Amino acid sequence: MRFKTLSVTAFALAGALTLSAAQMGCQEVEEPTTVLTQEQWREVKQHILDKDPSPRYKIGANFNDEIELIGFDVEEPIVAGKPATFTWYWKALKDGSQNWQIFVHFDSTARAFRQNLDHHPVNGLYQTSRWKKGQIVRDVQKVNIRANYPGGPAVPYIGFFRGESRLPIKNDVRKSNDNRVIGPTLTIQGNAAAPAAASPRYAVQLTDAEQAATLTLDGKLDEALWAGIPTLKLSPMGNAPALETVVKAFWTESHLYIGATLTDTHIWGTLTERDASLWNEEVFEVFLAPHGAEGEYVELQVSPLGTIFDAHFKARLGRGEGSRQEQIDRARAWNMEGLEVGVHVDGTVNDKSVEDKSWSIEMKIPLDQLPALKEKPEAGAVWSVNLYRFDRPQDKVSHAYGWSTEPRGDFHRIEQFGQFRFAGQGGAVAAPKLSPEAVEQLKRRVDEIKIDQPSAAQ
Repeated sequence: MRFKTLSVTAFALAGALTLSAAQMGCQEVEEPTTVLTQEQWREVKQHILDKDPSPRYKIGANFNDEIELIGFDVEEPIVAGKPATFTWYWKALKDGSQNWQIFVHFDSTARAFRQNLDHHPVNGLYQTSRWKKGQIVRDVQKVNIRANYPGGPAVPYIGFFRGESRLPIKNDVRKSNDNRVIGPTLTIQGNAAAPAAASPRYAVQLTDAEQAATLTLDGKLDEALWAGIPTLKLSPMGNAPALETVVKAFWTESHLYIGATLTDTHIWGTLTERDASLWNEEVFEVFLAPHGAEGEYVELQVSPLGTIFDAHFKARLGRGEGSRQEQIDRARAWNMEGLEVGVHVDGTVNDKSVEDKSWSIEMKIPLDQLPALKEKPEAGAVWSVNLYRFDRPQDKVSHAYGWSTEPRGDFHRIEQFGQFRFAGQGGAVAAPKLSPEAVEQLKRRVDEIKIDQPSAAQ
């Protein structure tokens, strides 16, 4: 028998084995420097310029006195569902020492929609650790614009990341407070009539507290109570392969219970300290936003080792005070008292010689410890919720899975989350009881639909 169970009460482990923001896109561990063939070196040399370029879109952004984004060209028109070619011009301000990956958040301003154009320079052949001071690199990036990209204006947000870090922008260019250069407004020729993807919904069944008390929080989900709870499934994001992740949830007057079973043939993890950066390994994530996109929200993560990351964001990540990293650190300084987590592994942890089957989680979340919750939910209440899972089979590339797969690149896009609708006993759903914040959010969404009709994704 190859079973392992971890049952942990979070607040009881302040100094022992402790238990799970952020990102929010940019989910790859740093890759090693590639080894190039002679043919690949010849290709790289064709992308090193001997004179200054004259791009149509001039930027001039200085990234930490290491790299300058001179500007870029793009073949226009840019058409949804069609190939597009961006040509980025970079200048090495010093010899490279680390492999920084380029991120491009290509955001529609017609409505909430993002396509990630992250990449290593020159098709991954000329990583920044190889760059020499003074070199100008012509980085040609061919992409396919997603078919459901909204027609209208779109803006690229550009920067460099490595793990959790981003290169700071040193000079006075258009930039956000989370180290992203704000590029020029481009125009997408899209299907203006294409509707936004519908947010998934799930009815959270009300259960008697005495019945819930019969559960043993060991992560197995083998009690009769769980058997009667409806399921939802996470879907692959981007190029992730099919991998089943099944989630269930119910509530009592005092707690929200979430159970998840994650198919996995190689289960692993190394992080054991509470609030470690679990998104760099294998992890299950829960985002709870009781008051929708304009309110505070909580992020909870659990790893196969039972490690917990819990964070309280008073404002959406990237819109709060300070840098992105400062916002993450401030959020994870908060701990949810009374949070209980159980993890069960059907297989082994950190043993590549054994083919594993799955790992599963039970979470007991105290409603009175949610700082974003002004009052306990009643039947009919609607929360914005999303669920994610990261699988990293080769310890390098992370495959992402989500319930609502629209927030590609930034997992904190609450306006694209799914909805938990709190049902009554037996699963009956009352008419939604919306908070004032949710009402305002709904009004804005109606306005967006009105705009879209006359005339978008993980």
